[in-house]
Amino acid sequence: MGCCLTFLSFAGTIKGKIRDSKTGEPMTGATVTLEPGHRVSTVELDGTFTFRSIHAGSYRIVATTVGYQPSQIVSVDLSADGDVKQVSIDLIPSSSTLEEVQVSALGGGGDNHARRLEQRSDMVQNILSARTIEISPDITVANALQRVSGVVIQRDNTGDGRYAIIRGMDQRYNNTLVNGIKIPSPDDKYRFVPMNIFPAEMLERLEVIKALTPNMEGDAIGGTMNLIMKSAPDKFLLSVNGSLGYSTLFNSNPFIAFPHSGINKLSPAEIHGNDYAASPTDFTLGNLAFYNRANPINNTLGLTIGDRFLNKKLGIILSASYQDLYKGAISERLVPDAQPLPSPDPNTLNPSDSYVRTFSTRTNRIGLQNKIDYIFNNRNKISLFNLYLHQDQFETRYTPDSSTAGLNSTATQTLVNPEYRSRWQIQNIYNGTLRGDHQLSNVVKVDWTGAYSFAKQQIPDMATYTWQQFVYRETNGKTDSTVNLVPTGTSNVVTHRWQHNTDQDLAGYGNLLYSPTLFQREVNFELGGLYRYKTRNNYNNEYDLQSTDQGRVPFTNIDDVPLYFQATGQNKGSFTAANAQTYTAHEKVGAGYIQARFTLVRKLQVLGGVRVENTQDDYNTALPQTSTVGAYGTIHYTDVLPSIHFKYNLDDKQAIRLSYFKSISRPGFGDLVPITDNSNDEFTFLGNPYLKHVRADNLDARYELFPGLADQLLVGVFYKHLQNPIEYYVTNVNGPSSLYIRPQNTTEATNYGAEAVFTKYWGIFGVSANYTYTHSQVTTTKRLYTLTQANGIQTLDVSQTRPLQGQADHVGNLSLLLKNPRWGLDAQLALAYTGTRIVQVSPYYGLDIWGKPIAQLDFSVEKRVYRRFVFFAKVNNLTDAPNKYYIKFPYNKVNANLPSGYSVPFQDPGSNYTVAQKDIYKVSYQGGIRYKF
Repeated sequence: MGCCLTFLSFAGTIKGKIRDSKTGEPMTGATVTLEPGHRVSTVELDGTFTFRSIHAGSYRIVATTVGYQPSQIVSVDLSADGDVKQVSIDLIPSSSTLEEVQVSALGGGGDNHARRLEQRSDMVQNILSARTIEISPDITVANALQRVSGVVIQRDNTGDGRYAIIRGMDQRYNNTLVNGIKIPSPDDKYRFVPMNIFPAEMLERLEVIKALTPNMEGDAIGGTMNLIMKSAPDKFLLSVNGSLGYSTLFNSNPFIAFPHSGINKLSPAEIHGNDYAASPTDFTLGNLAFYNRANPINNTLGLTIGDRFLNKKLGIILSASYQDLYKGAISERLVPDAQPLPSPDPNTLNPSDSYVRTFSTRTNRIGLQNKIDYIFNNRNKISLFNLYLHQDQFETRYTPDSSTAGLNSTATQTLVNPEYRSRWQIQNIYNGTLRGDHQLSNVVKVDWTGAYSFAKQQIPDMATYTWQQFVYRETNGKTDSTVNLVPTGTSNVVTHRWQHNTDQDLAGYGNLLYSPTLFQREVNFELGGLYRYKTRNNYNNEYDLQSTDQGRVPFTNIDDVPLYFQATGQNKGSFTAANAQTYTAHEKVGAGYIQARFTLVRKLQVLGGVRVENTQDDYNTALPQTSTVGAYGTIHYTDVLPSIHFKYNLDDKQAIRLSYFKSISRPGFGDLVPITDNSNDEFTFLGNPYLKHVRADNLDARYELFPGLADQLLVGVFYKHLQNPIEYYVTNVNGPSSLYIRPQNTTEATNYGAEAVFTKYWGIFGVSANYTYTHSQVTTTKRLYTLTQANGIQTLDVSQTRPLQGQADHVGNLSLLLKNPRWGLDAQLALAYTGTRIVQVSPYYGLDIWGKPIAQLDFSVEKRVYRRFVFFAKVNNLTDAPNKYYIKFPYNKVNANLPSGYSVPFQDPGSNYTVAQKDIYKVSYQGGIRYKF
């Protein structure tokens, strides 16, 4: 026994670390083989492996893992018993599978690589690879996001995704990063970035991070969307694609366009000064000369080129994308009155208008990015990244109005007000990032980043015109005739509105990583911080013109209507631009953090720390400083945000995660500044200078199984507790006759749920599915407008418990996949389901506006046709699924209060609710050719 112990004490040791050659991340679960002797070791959570009790001699070591090439053979000589040798091995992502082949030049943009990143991540996250996005039915990041578990997209007037709701948390609770750097939003009111401005083909991968670590910005309660853009390839890369498409909405409906070349981007007050008295001749009517465009064709172009030079030290990549899309919607809408009726039931729904509104939208989208990196040596690297996004949207909104509900009607006559609106929206985002990475020693690493970003929006001369239309009927209800007249008196005939805003961010980041070996295990200590200075400028100016005609003057064409400014001063910028929407704001955010990551026991990794963020906001509006509440303001607050993350490896393929983190959500300047914005399609928006920021405690637990390749099984639960949550309420704060939407705090809210993700391939067939159940709860005070015999009409305050706005109880995706490398064929049928959710919160009990469940079916296919040429096609909304909103009040009870012979339009027969809106988008097709070298 004693001899045996003596023998073991003098045996040698070989230990080392296995890392990803691209990211430097530890290759947890990789297999290391020692020859001769065929001894095998599994890489630990920190990337280390150890062979003990090795006799003196010469040995060979090889590391392998799924999705990576086997390592080069490493030779190790133990000179004597008791000798200890250290080795370091970098594994290169494999390009052996079809999806990896097509993106290998981008450094691992395939599904296999994405699964390995998820497996080795320090936090709970889901990743869409470049290849997954490329073969999906989606061409924008917003639409691609709906394929991620727990993500719901909020659609724009074309049916495309615009914003993301993550785990039932409204878009205000999420943030957007590009390569880990926060970018500003071009929106005039909100912080959240419109995700449809990003062409999907520019990404290397899309990360949705659902649990924050201390080294991440803390203003994300729902999640963080991190867009990792393309990096320089290891070898020459050229990819070109082009496609054509069509929306079937315009088979039976014309695309209504307007000229925009003559639009002046500056208002008369900006050109001549606020004291200038504008006249009708200062305004063009060219953007109100609407015309029909037959069979508009969508088209897209894309280019990526990159290579490495100077003995692989210098890497350059350039990517460009262009999209020209014609889309739209037919929207059937029933508008609730600002105040319900007290009978026959309390809060009886009382419609004030109904109409069929059409949208014709042309979107020009341009994306440009380039990244240059230079590797000085294996310890020093520098990179420069530039991103520019530009989007023009030309939207025609035509509201012919409706008389089907008997509103503004007598038995034989109805007054309606048709309206045309032209809107040119210009949005730009730019980000320039300079970054350095420096390995100062074997245990000390630093990185620094300087970033300049701006986001800009212009809506020049958004113009409307309207007229009066009298519809006359016979006694049997049949339309007899219509008469079009010029509006008289104080009624606006034409309006012109200019709005523009700019966000500019200057930011600096710095991080220090110290990785000593303590108790024979590597420990990572990290500290760092950021400082960001934001400047926002917002301008708004609207001119309203009336007609000089009096009496019943026939309306034939807007060019023939004599216009003037009726009210004194209405034509001067000192009157029209002196509003809260003209303001300047600043924000200073300073943050620091410290965190540690270590292996507590052999299979348990712990990452924990704390982050402190200080926020200082101020704004100054064009309102009188002494007489208006909220004309200027200053807001300061500091948040301490602890977090801790546990990861326990059951084996090399399975792990359990448990996380806690505290996070915040800051109100946008448009929420805080007391603006009054009537440009919304439904309601006038009011700011709220009394808003508080939101704080939240978050818990996550997840089981993970990664059997190999792209297969995965993830099952998790989450819980969130919010203090001072913000929601948008529909309110009649300025009187019972008008509706407004306004952000307000409630005391607290909870949100919890469960997620499951499953991907599995059987030969050439596969299934990818995810499902999320979410349940949130918030209690607020609502109004009950009622009539009783004893007390007459009363308005009572009652409590209502409901879900958070935007939270869908059930969200899921199911994709049937076909991948055949021999045929060069890749196809998928993708179903995205979103359950019931609150769209708008009403001040009245039981009258919230809800979204009906929607299931959209899409299809995509890709087929190699000749060598490096691939044909691809994408079909969206195969089943012509509409987007429908409703109010939980029976429509037959609404009919009882309408004039005799009238009924509520757009309803579902036999239902126990009232349809408030139905948006129809139809099917769209896109097909093209891609070339890759």
